[in-house]
Order: sequence, then structure tokens, then C-alpha cells
Amino acid sequence: MIEVRDLSKSFDGKPVLQKINLDIENEKTLVILGPSGQGKTVFIKTLARLIEPDSGTVLYNGQNIFLMSKKKFKEIQKQMAFVFQANALFDFLDVEDNLSLFLKMHTSYSQKEIAERVEESARLVGLDHSVLSKFPEELSVGMGKRVAIARALIVRPQVIFYDEPTSALDEGNVSKILDLISALKKEVCATSVIVTHDVGLVSKLADHVALLKNSRITFFGRKEEITEPMLNDLYETGEDNGQ
Repeated sequence: MIEVRDLSKSFDGKPVLQKINLDIENEKTLVILGPSGQGKTVFIKTLARLIEPDSGTVLYNGQNIFLMSKKKFKEIQKQMAFVFQANALFDFLDVEDNLSLFLKMHTSYSQKEIAERVEESARLVGLDHSVLSKFPEELSVGMGKRVAIARALIVRPQVIFYDEPTSALDEGNVSKILDLISALKKEVCATSVIVTHDVGLVSKLADHVALLKNSRITFFGRKEEITEPMLNDLYETGEDNGQ
């Protein structure tokens, strides 16, 4: 379980997260919903220790990740994967090398073991073997997102963070990516944390939902508890703070 307690973060004196509290259950999917500019990306980057908070704690199975040494946290980090909004693929590497880079740099796996991991990750996201030799600029937007998800799966993570996974996709590709994430939820069984402004992701993917507005969690609970007035309030009165 991931336990978040009183998590706060400001930039240039402007609050982005204020006293965030919630629990993320193992092998469940939490969707953090809110308009653009409400601190959603800052929140999940803080959960992955890509950003340090001003105050508060994040506990992984009872251990505060912000009190860990870098060496100890690296062991926790190997259990995490992050799918960035813009994919963050390396343009100078083909798909196969993008997928295998982490394993080459941070493990002692043999070339055969790495190749097997690459093939497995590609299979899980529906990538044909011919795609492995392509470079990111040769990929469609939807295919690029699949590669980004495959790269996350290469470490066989216990926790996957998705930052706006359907951003910049057309309607057809949105449907395909949602179907993919839904299928992975059953096959990979990782804990998933998804931040999005897209209400449609809630019914499709969420076990639990957190509504984030003006740097605060205004609701946290099961998706069945979300009401239309709550969503109207979330999107009509949110203030853009640039995060």
C-alpha cells in the first residue's frame, strides 16, 4: 500500500499541493481527476520521488521514501514505472533500444534475457516485431504511447504511474489506449495511479478516484460515489495554477 500523509508542495511561494492525504491499495487503480493546472502531475512525480515535497510523507509498505538513502530508494524505484505525458522516448534510439536501455544500464541481465523482456513487453502492448527497428519519429502518436507503456513494463513494476495517458490522442486512439491499460490491469496486476482531465477514464479504469482542485483533494473514494454535481463543481470553478 502507498500511504500519502499531509503532502504539500509550493513553487515560488504558490501552493500546488496542500495537505494531500489518501491511501492507494495494492493492485488497484487510482484515477486522480481534475482540470489542467491543478497539480496532478506534480503529485504523481512526488509519489515517484521525482520531485521532493516541502512537507509530508509518502509511505511504501510502511517505509517513508523521503527518509531513505539514495541507495535504498533505488531498490524501491526498481519496482516503479512512469509513463510520461509526452512519452519521453529517446529520439536517437530505435524502439528496441528505448525498451532495453534501463535493463542494460541497471541490471546484469544477459543479452538473451533482455531480448526476451523486450519481446514480452512489446507483446503485452500489441507491438509487432517490425516496430522494434523503428525510431520514435517514425511512429504514429498512438504507437508512440504504446512504446512508452511497453518501456514501463520492461521492469515488471509493482506500481505504474500514468501522466495523462490519452493526452493528444484522437478518439480512436483514446479508445485503444484505454482498452490496453484495462487489459494490462488484469494481466500485469500492478498498482496503477493515473492522472487525467478526462472524465471518461474513471468509468473505464478506476477502482478509486481522487478529485484535485485548487491544490487540494476535494473527494477521495470509490468511483460509484462520484456525482454529476461534484464533476460540475470540479470543472467549473477550478483555478489554473500552471502545474
